[in-house]
Amino acid sequence: MTRIRFEHLSKEYEPGVYALAGLNLELDSGELVTLVGPSGSGKSTALRILAGLESATHGHVIIDGAVVDRVPTRLRGLGLVTQENALLRHRTARDNIALPLDLRRSETPNTRDTKIEELASELAIGHLLSRRPKQLSGGEIQAVQLARALVALPDIWLLDEPLARLDPHLRRALRSDIVRLQERREVTTLMATADQADAVAMSSRIAMLVEGRLQQVGTAAALYDTPVNLLVARFFGEPTMNVVPAHVGGPERERRYRLLGVEVPAWPEITRHYLGRELLVGFRSHDLEAPAAVSREPRIAAVVARIERFGSHAVAHLDAGGDERLRWSVAGRGPDVGDRVEVVVQPDRFHLFDPLTGAALWHPTGEATR
Repeated sequence: MTRIRFEHLSKEYEPGVYALAGLNLELDSGELVTLVGPSGSGKSTALRILAGLESATHGHVIIDGAVVDRVPTRLRGLGLVTQENALLRHRTARDNIALPLDLRRSETPNTRDTKIEELASELAIGHLLSRRPKQLSGGEIQAVQLARALVALPDIWLLDEPLARLDPHLRRALRSDIVRLQERREVTTLMATADQADAVAMSSRIAMLVEGRLQQVGTAAALYDTPVNLLVARFFGEPTMNVVPAHVGGPERERRYRLLGVEVPAWPEITRHYLGRELLVGFRSHDLEAPAAVSREPRIAAVVARIERFGSHAVAHLDAGGDERLRWSVAGRGPDVGDRVEVVVQPDRFHLFDPLTGAALWHPTGEATR
């Protein structure tokens, strides 16, 4: 069981240009944490520094209380998987998986084969052990690489975009395999991915990076329901959160939001600090609803600019006169492109953000963030 800590970790490539900027993050023993964020956010850099493949400009990597900045990669107890095909072409799948054991030279031939075959069975690749890499599909190559990274029972498992090049079916299957193996072996695991679906499906906690800076750490539900800022709010969720400017006006006791051509009551209490000014209002695509026939709620008029259909539901992209199209999730087939529609949204569904800093002010959970 291994604990990992990044302490004020920075990687500066040239003055003022950071791949990582002051990363502080802890992983508990046996935990699977995912670094997530757009390309260039520093995810892979953090993994490579932990692996000893790059050095930090400032800060430290600490494993079980010991600073390992100068410890060679081979002594850090790591298993590493990347999106690249790193199998040796002249070796069979069996011999590729065996490579860490062969380098360690501590296994008898029988023990070596037993470990390989047990792991291959767990990944359903036992029938592939005699094949060479050119005879394997992309998903099979990744499964072999996963087995190679685990066969020597590492203390730490590093996964750098391990599913990036796989089709959706294989991606889902290997997600389950990774989580099952990681939980069974209780190996402390750090994964990097730009795919929020992988992060949500696999992680005990998620750490979001943007331009090398840590934005938020928490469960998938926490990052979705209570994002700390607009960067997190717009990244998490599919489709992305709707965000529109709202002017706060009216008498103190009857404050109103004016947005998208309608007025609705403005609350909570924090909105009084924005009276006479704008703040940003966010709401999820499923928070928009078709108005009931007898409803007197203010209706947002819009035109369907684009429609995405997914069988059981559809996402309509609405032109409501603002700078940003609204996304509306509807059951069934949904409207057609060019249709004129009306939608409503309750103000108690609003996430509120400061327009200058992007910091979250309020969430529908009733949580004020400052």
